[in-house]
Amino acid sequence: MMRATLLISLLAGCLMAPRQGTQPSSTSSDPAPTTSSSSSMTPTSTAPDRAATPPGPQTVSVTIRSACSKTAKVFYGEKPGFSSGTSSSVSSNEVSSKTFRVGDQMWVTDDSGKGLGNVQIQASTRNIEIASSCAGLSAR
Repeated sequence: MMRATLLISLLAGCLMAPRQGTQPSSTSSDPAPTTSSSSSMTPTSTAPDRAATPPGPQTVSVTIRSACSKTAKVFYGEKPGFSSGTSSSVSSNEVSSKTFRVGDQMWVTDDSGKGLGNVQIQASTRNIEIASSCAGLSAR
């Protein structure tokens, strides 16, 4: 009788559902547990949302060539004389390289620093040429 009671207790313990918050162990022959979803539940994800992260500034390497017969004064920035930027010069027939961010501007200026012509850097810009007139720029 004692054995029968013990056996019944053991069987009853095996047949009882697992406690709330725990999962029963499964073997490879058991089907995968299924869950139902509700429209009030929001999914959670630990993977970063790549669409929400804006890309960094795109840079472009540009070859600068001067067809001007004299040293040309140039300005790298928004507006010569009115914004922060860098003044420089490009010698006659000089070829050099510079890295720009897309949207940057390059100006050719007169001796007083006034802008004569400019180009805005695009993602497709690879070459900038200072015109032989020394008063304009072209970008390709």
